[in-house]
Amino acid sequence: MNYTNKLIQVQKQFAHFQKKFFFEETLYSYQWWITLAITVLLWVVWVLVVDKLRLKSIIIVGLITSLMATVMDDVGLSLAAWHYPYQIVYFTTRFNSVDFAVIPVTYMLLFQYFTRWKTFIIATASFSLFAAFIAEPLFVKLGMYIIMSWEYWYSAPIYFAMGILVKWIVDKMDKESN
Repeated sequence: MNYTNKLIQVQKQFAHFQKKFFFEETLYSYQWWITLAITVLLWVVWVLVVDKLRLKSIIIVGLITSLMATVMDDVGLSLAAWHYPYQIVYFTTRFNSVDFAVIPVTYMLLFQYFTRWKTFIIATASFSLFAAFIAEPLFVKLGMYIIMSWEYWYSAPIYFAMGILVKWIVDKMDKESN
């Protein structure tokens, strides 16, 4: 049997166990409710507070950070650096609540409220430290994030660099469009 056939067989088994785990242990568990609540609450807050005059730039920040988080999550999952056992839906292995809610909404709010570079850097550094050393360990404690070959301190500079890069890109786009 060649590697392609073995990979297909393992992928089919994984999909079967993932679906079984979702419907037997994940759906309606407290982790599932936390994940759903985080996703819905963050987007509700964002809708209520977003600066509609800067909506285009703010949405670009959200799209770029969400894309970056999704790609990084795929890399980490592919390298078996971490695993997310609890999802809102069974057909994904990514923690979509983080990739599509926590990350984009947080960076959009940082971009909206901290327009000057100095305050943005301070706010982004604070968020990065909070996310890496408080939120991630909390998700581990709740069983929602399993670290296999990763350290919390790896995350902080990634969160920080992501914020800085996105602000630089969007500020540059805004400057050139005016």
